[in-house]
Amino acid sequence: MIGQVFTGNVQVYLDNVSQFPRSRINDQGATLQEQHQGVREMRRQFSGYFDPTQEQLQALWAGHDSVIALDTNVLLGLYRMPADSRNEITKLLTLLKDRLWVPYHVMVEFHRNRLEAMRTEFAAAKQLGKDARIAYDAFKAAISNDRVRDRACWPQISEKLAEIDKKADELFRVTKAESDHYISPNAPDSVLSFVETLLDGRVGARPLDQSIVDSAEKIGAERFKMKMGPGYYDQEKAGDTYVFDGLMYDRQYGDYMVWRELINHSRVQNIKRLMLITSDVKPDWWLDSKSISGKRPQPELVMEMLREASVDVFWMYTLSDFIKNAGKFLRANVTQRAISDARQAEVAPRREVVPLPPLEIRRRAVGREELETVLTGYTKDVISVGHHLGAGLKRLEDKRTIGIVVIAGHALLTKSPVIRGELRSAVELLGLFDELDGLEVYVVFARNQPEIFQLTMNHTKNIVDALDLKGVDAQIFVGHFLNPERTEYMFSG
Repeated sequence: MIGQVFTGNVQVYLDNVSQFPRSRINDQGATLQEQHQGVREMRRQFSGYFDPTQEQLQALWAGHDSVIALDTNVLLGLYRMPADSRNEITKLLTLLKDRLWVPYHVMVEFHRNRLEAMRTEFAAAKQLGKDARIAYDAFKAAISNDRVRDRACWPQISEKLAEIDKKADELFRVTKAESDHYISPNAPDSVLSFVETLLDGRVGARPLDQSIVDSAEKIGAERFKMKMGPGYYDQEKAGDTYVFDGLMYDRQYGDYMVWRELINHSRVQNIKRLMLITSDVKPDWWLDSKSISGKRPQPELVMEMLREASVDVFWMYTLSDFIKNAGKFLRANVTQRAISDARQAEVAPRREVVPLPPLEIRRRAVGREELETVLTGYTKDVISVGHHLGAGLKRLEDKRTIGIVVIAGHALLTKSPVIRGELRSAVELLGLFDELDGLEVYVVFARNQPEIFQLTMNHTKNIVDALDLKGVDAQIFVGHFLNPERTEYMFSG
């Protein structure tokens, strides 16, 4: 579960002699009470590193005075999912309308990017039908050329092709209709109309003048030097400025502008319970514990919200986790399909033009050095690293052993037979060192390629399934490097 909660203000009571909290060891009841108080103080003082309690979650979800803030990517994500899931999510947000609020900068980014988000998704849905036809024509051409026609089996092949043609026609009808599930740029924009109604009177105020924007961006620059989020992973956008309603903004500071506004609003309005929904899954928002706990908000952000805004409870969700938990806490009618579609929208980047990395970086495929970088991020026990694949072991505190395999994405897609053999050998090698209780497979690309994410996931799953790993739970993750130096990376599963 993704998220983090913090509560209350820090108070430490000192006696006149000791510089440490008192412990009355002669009174057993008082001692236990003080120990319990110490646990609460620990949670308050280091709130960014603790999971929420069930009571805190219930209050956050059920409290009518709890505020739910939406990030830009949540609103743009409505364009990136089919109509049924989009309608399901809009009904849920409408149910929570009285508790919603969005920073002004969220709406700035929404209006700047909504047309591109709409056009891109609709075009991708249209392309699916064309791609299906092209792929089938290529298949038929390969299996019905002159050499095949000269074979003794050609009559049987020809008969089967006729049967396949009928099924292919059904497939083409389905893929051709895929765009009907998305919003056409030539049709009324139902998402814009929904957002206008949903958030009327629930948006932050425009900065009064340019000096306020400049001051905020100056603070953001200082934070980025310390790698303090949110937003320092957007520094490739540096210098890409734009004007909106008479004010000039630098794109790299977009996330920080949203965060700064959220803190100021919470402080001024004396908000005590706050939930932020964001589909931005970059490490400047989230801390990946690389354990069963999964991702949680960056601890510094949690503690900053406590310190600067005096919020009692703060928690972050991705859109998919928000929908899933709405079914649990609000008994909302949510489907697994809506959760899956929201998760897929989170994989998609913000639909803005991002400069490509330098040419020499783009041309260089993921190799041994990069594989080792990723592998050592998940385990110190590296067994082997080759040109296409690396393997190691991760031993957990509960004495379970997990096999870790990192595969170069380009090799997986272009050299499948080689990868199948190397993966099987790697798993067998890991098994010689220790009995495996689980297997984690990480497929890494040089840069983000959301258009082949699902293809890669499916292809990897087929390869792993063919290993017939009896009793071994296998998990698959696909990701990419985040910087030209290829020292930082992100995976989704």
